[in-house]
Amino acid sequence: MLFAKKIKDKELSLFDKMIKTCDVQGMSAAISRLPNPDIVLRKTGKGLDTLRNLTNHYQVGTCIDSRKAGVTSKLFDIVKENTPDTHYEFYKDIFNNIDIHGLIEIILDAPLYGFAPIEIVWEKQGKYIVPVKFEAEPQEWFHFNSEGDFFFKHKNYQPDGLLIKPDECRKFLLPKNKPTRKNPYGQCILSRCFWNVAFINGGMEFWVKFTEKYGMPFMIGKYDRSMNQKEKENLLKSLIHMVQDAVGVIPADGSVEIVEPGGKGASADIYEKLITKCENNISKSILGQTLTTDVGSVGSYAAANTHNQVRGDIINSDTRLCEKTVNTLIQYINEINFNDTSVPKCSIYDEKEVDQKLAERDNKIYNTGVRFTKKYMMKTYGYDKDDIVMLSDSDDSDFSSEASHNSFSEPAANEPVDPTELFDVFTSEDLQNLITPALKPIIDFFYKSRDAEEAMEKLAEVYPEMNTEELEKALTKVIFISEMLGRAQQ
Repeated sequence: MLFAKKIKDKELSLFDKMIKTCDVQGMSAAISRLPNPDIVLRKTGKGLDTLRNLTNHYQVGTCIDSRKAGVTSKLFDIVKENTPDTHYEFYKDIFNNIDIHGLIEIILDAPLYGFAPIEIVWEKQGKYIVPVKFEAEPQEWFHFNSEGDFFFKHKNYQPDGLLIKPDECRKFLLPKNKPTRKNPYGQCILSRCFWNVAFINGGMEFWVKFTEKYGMPFMIGKYDRSMNQKEKENLLKSLIHMVQDAVGVIPADGSVEIVEPGGKGASADIYEKLITKCENNISKSILGQTLTTDVGSVGSYAAANTHNQVRGDIINSDTRLCEKTVNTLIQYINEINFNDTSVPKCSIYDEKEVDQKLAERDNKIYNTGVRFTKKYMMKTYGYDKDDIVMLSDSDDSDFSSEASHNSFSEPAANEPVDPTELFDVFTSEDLQNLITPALKPIIDFFYKSRDAEEAMEKLAEVYPEMNTEELEKALTKVIFISEMLGRAQQ
């Protein structure tokens, strides 16, 4: 039996029990060193250099650049949390002096290869020890055992290598892409691209041969039976020169016939469809979508939006991986220098873009006399309450009387927003005073006339004399306000 004794430690997993109770000599050592279970590396018998070479492929390289740019294009900041002021400034200085985007680029290699060992180069500066550089080490230098421990393959530490515990030595950052107990190396995205790149390269080779064969007309030379072998060979050479240079010399008693290839268009489409399909598969593997490359003309806009959302989810996942890794670095800095209970956090975020159409619309509304509240500005444009200073009545001379009744007090927590609070709206008396003088003649015409046709005739006679300017202004304001209130109540 394999189990020689009873394990009393209830905290051990079943697999741990099997390892610790195994009596077969060498069994534990054989299980300890776990090879990378990636199926492509296992079947091809080649190392990670095979996957690195894939990054030189045009489709793979472009997709990788696009995926990384989704994170590196974001803004980076250190959030203070409860960190003491002096220590927070210390962290800010560190990240201002290191190549943080270069570090993020290295971290984003983890999804490509499964994991990315990053060596931290520390330097003593005054009384502090700070990171100054980061080195991306080759994955081939390291391996994991069956328990997920991290080893450096060093010749002086045979057979397993030098055990590295990043949390204790604080010398390595080790971002991984979806590691499991079965696969501590993490999932390798480039493995999904391997066969598609192979098919593209093979398809291109055959497509070029096909083009050479059927893309140009055939030259058929006819020779006389009396011609000897040397004359036949000269005729063949002349045909070859005609194909390449469109110039040839043939005997007077010979003839050349030009035959155009036909019916091969469908065959050529096979190569194009194969390559396009493989390119789309690569895009899906790396970016999670293909945008519109494999979408038809029907519904392509909606499909492209859906694909962009999928790509956004992947970028958000990469962002969280980068934040987690940088936060680990911050924790290392704290443990070496301060050992505070609270440390700042890394934040990688998008700069909120102002909706140009929305801003232009609000500017037009503002010019009609409407004034927005602080609450609306915070909700619509993402400002913090301390970023906004509302104009007082004396500061806004044009509309001081209209804005005097507007309140800018902050709402209570979770208090529902009344849409009418977004604007300085007209009172019913204001509308009545503006509209009645302009509409009264029209109402009188309809009241005194026999029918609508007679009223319209009389109205047409006096219309040029009517003053509709005030009515137009009032209606413009009402239309704007009605539209905004309708949007707010949706």
